Amino acid sequence: MTTFNMNKPEIEQAAIEFKTALINWKSREGIIGAFSTYRDQWTDEDVSKAVSKETQVIKPVLEAFEPIYRLAIQGKIEKPFSFQSYMMTYVGRVLGDELSWPEVREPYQRMINSLKGGLTTEELIDSIYYRNNLLPEHYDQAVKEIVAEGWTHNYPQ
Repeated sequence: MTTFNMNKPEIEQAAIEFKTALINWKSREGIIGAFSTYRDQWTDEDVSKAVSKETQVIKPVLEAFEPIYRLAIQGKIEKPFSFQSYMMTYVGRVLGDELSWPEVREPYQRMINSLKGGLTTEELIDSIYYRNNLLPEHYDQAVKEIVAEGWTHNYPQ
């Protein structure tokens, strides 16, 4: 197998940018900006309904990402990890499609690439990390922490 190199500062920065992009994308301001191109006048009620709906869309994505985010920030991701497979398994195809929107696509791709540890996509797919769907070593502990804080988190099946 090709050797890998987990660039922890890059992983941390990618995680920060991805989480920031997710939060800003579905923020009140982001929603008003995006939807104003389709409709020029919004009432407060319209905005509130849109924010409520979009919050429901983004919440499972943030919940899936949170343990990975924490491990990235703490520098605890030691081996290549198929982040895209993880997210698709966790959030499913419909919410996975949400990650292809321009507002989050680039930070999401940066996160995917940073967690490959310098491996090409083909090398990652041929590795035990991908074939065995290995999660980062401290993943279970990170999940316990977020659940204790009141987050909802279901393990990917």
